[in-house]
Parts: sequence; C-alpha cells; structure tokens
Amino acid sequence: MKRSLALGLSLTLLASPVMATEKDTLKARQDRLSNQLEESKKAQDETDAELDITEAERDAVSTEIRAVNERLEGLSEQIAVQQEEADAARTELEETRDQLAAHGQYLESQKALLSERLRVLQVHEDRSYLQVVFESRSFGDFVTRLLTAQTIAEQDRDLIHTYMNEVERLETLEARQRTQLSFLKQKERELVVTKQALDVAAEQKRDLLSELNEQVELLELEKMSRAEEQALMNEQSRIIAGQLEAIATAEREAAEAQARAEAEARAKAEAEAKAQAEAKAAAEAKGQSDEKATASPAPTPPPPAEAPTNVSGPATSFVRPVSGYVSSPFGPRQNPLTGVAESHRGIDLVNATGTPIVAAAPGIVIKAAPATGYGNVVFVSHIVGGAVWTTVYAHLDSITVSSGQTVSAGQTVGTLGNTGWSTGPHLHFELHRGQWAPGQPNAVDPGPYIGY
Repeated sequence: MKRSLALGLSLTLLASPVMATEKDTLKARQDRLSNQLEESKKAQDETDAELDITEAERDAVSTEIRAVNERLEGLSEQIAVQQEEADAARTELEETRDQLAAHGQYLESQKALLSERLRVLQVHEDRSYLQVVFESRSFGDFVTRLLTAQTIAEQDRDLIHTYMNEVERLETLEARQRTQLSFLKQKERELVVTKQALDVAAEQKRDLLSELNEQVELLELEKMSRAEEQALMNEQSRIIAGQLEAIATAEREAAEAQARAEAEARAKAEAEAKAQAEAKAAAEAKGQSDEKATASPAPTPPPPAEAPTNVSGPATSFVRPVSGYVSSPFGPRQNPLTGVAESHRGIDLVNATGTPIVAAAPGIVIKAAPATGYGNVVFVSHIVGGAVWTTVYAHLDSITVSSGQTVSAGQTVGTLGNTGWSTGPHLHFELHRGQWAPGQPNAVDPGPYIGY
C-alpha cells in the first residue's frame, strides 16, 4: 500500500512514468535554475547598489533645490523691498518735480519783473542816483529818495539770489533723487537677473530631480521584479526537488520490493533444494536404487518484480485555457501602454471579465499571487511528453488556486480580468518549453498548441 502511494505521488507530480531520463532532465533543470538564481541575485545586488547611489544623488539634489528655493524666497523679498523703495523714491521725485514746476511758475513771474528792473537799470544806470539827487525838492526828500533807491537795489539783488538759490536747490534735489532712483532701479534689475538665473537653475534641478525620481522608480520596480523572479525560481526549484524526491522514493521502494522478491525466491529455492537433498538421502538409506529414485521437479523460477503502474498516464497535449479571440499574437508588436516596440512573449485572449480560466495541462502551481506587470497571475509547472513545461495565466480578476497545489487539465485556476499592465479584460497566456526564467528565453508561441 505504501509503495502504491509513493508511486501515485510521483506519477501525480511528474505526470509520466518514473524514468532515469526524466530524473536527469529534472536535475539539469535544477542546475540551470541554481545558476539563473545566482545571476539574478548578482543583478539584484547591482540594482541595489545603483538604487542607493541614485537615491543619494536624488537626496542631494532635493537639498540643493530647497537651498535654491530659500534663496529665491529671500531674493523675492529683497526685490519687493527694492520695488517699495523705488516706488517711494519715484514718488518723492515726482513731488520734487511738482515743487520745481510750481516754483518755476513763481520764478518766471519774478523773472519777468526782474528783467524789467534790469532793463530800466541798464538804460538809466549812469543817471539813476543823479535823478534821485537833482529831482529831490528838499534834503529830506533827497534822503528819502536815496534810501528808497538803495532798498530797491537790495531787493533786486535779493530777488536774483533767491531765484538762483531756489533753482539750484531744486535742481540739486532732482538730480539727487534721479540718481537715487537710478540706483534703486539698477539694484532691482540686478536682483531680477539673479532671480531669473536662479529660476533657471531651480528648473534644471527640478528636471534632474524628476529624472532621478523616475530612475528610482524604475530601479525599485526592477528590484521588485528581481525579488519576484527569485521567489518564482525558488518555488520552481522546490517543486523540482519534490519531484526528484518522489522519483528517488519510488526508485528506492521499487529496489526494496525487488530485493524482497529476490530474497523470497532465494529462500524458496534453498528450501526446495534442501527438501530434495533430504529426500535423496532418505532413499539411499533405504537402499533404493538410484535408477528407481524419483527425480524431484526443477525449481520454479521466481516471479518478476511488480512493475509500476501508470496511474494517470502522461499528458501529451494542452487544452485551451479560455475561449475568445486573439487580440495580440505572439511576437513583435508595439506595446499598447508605452507605444515602444517589444517582443510579446505570449498571446492575449479576449473575453468577458469573470470568465473561468482553466489549466492547460496537469501540473503543480508554482505561483498564485500578484506580480509586477502580470497583475494577478498563476504559474503552473507541467511534465508533458516527458519534458518540463510552464504555463502562465496573467491579468486575472481572481485566483482560485494556491502555490504548491496540484491541478488537472481543465481545472479552473482563476477568472479573466484586467489587472496589472493591461488595457482591457483579457487573458495573457504564456507557454515555456522548460521552466520560466528571467527574460522569458524559453517562451514559445502557444497558439499552435491550443488550436489558435
């Protein structure tokens, strides 16, 4: 009974008779998986190192951007202060110009009066005071006229001095204010130029930060993909190890059964030989003639050891995982999400969300969980025609199996959906001749195998 259970387990796992060639094939697959796993770990270490460098560079750029933004804020405040000062200086200059214009009007009127006085003085310069003397009617009148002439002369001089001083004061004030306003405007222009340069630098830093963020996202995605690849390869290695263990158990139990059968046959032959010898000795003791002695029959050869029975038989074909039309065949295409040329490593079968998805052949589930790009995905390992195959069912709406579960051909593994990197409800189905590996080097066109 134990032997039958072991054989049944091995046949269920392998879906083919226990054969040395299959064991060698599985060992070769396991060795390749080990090498690929080591390569994936090395690549992940490189990705981790690059990610650390990129994150450090991103942090440094972020620090620089904060410093530039702080300086820009300071410059904006300085520019605002300069603008206020320039506005105040401009207002003062306008007020001075208004005062200068008002004084100009007053001085123009005084200038007209002064010009007339100067013209009179010029015409009568040599006789003004003589007229005052000779036209006076008395000494008192003479003194009065003389004092009046002196007062007028002094007023004329004061008027000239006042006019010149006020003009000079206002012109000096206007020049000083123009200089101050020019200085403030120049300083404001310098601050604006500096701010513009910093704005350009900040924009460049922001662009760089955006690029670094994209690099970090890609590296994190690559890191996550590497981890998923390694988990999948570890699971495949575990399944293969189980298959090899099942083969070893079946071979060991078959060898033990063969040894027991041979031991039983030898014991039986020895017993028969002993019985024959005892019979012959008894006959000789009774004096019977050798010619009359009855020859004992020849020993019966031992029965052959029980041959293992193929309980389920090997899988020789694949069934269609879901009905529907092919929206994207296997091979070159433009990625529908990015528009970039790529090699499509499976086929896309379109149907309604929730349509059952079935296993294409008997096998063992090696992954049943969300994965980068694939969305909800199921990986199944098969032995078909004595060779290892792997099928992939991606973008599922739901998963109905679990890792390590044995499935039969046509058994539901999930429902059709639109998860992961997908543009609409469909099944992305992959077929790999051998185990699934990073880069999908073993992928083949599944169309001919499932009737498309």
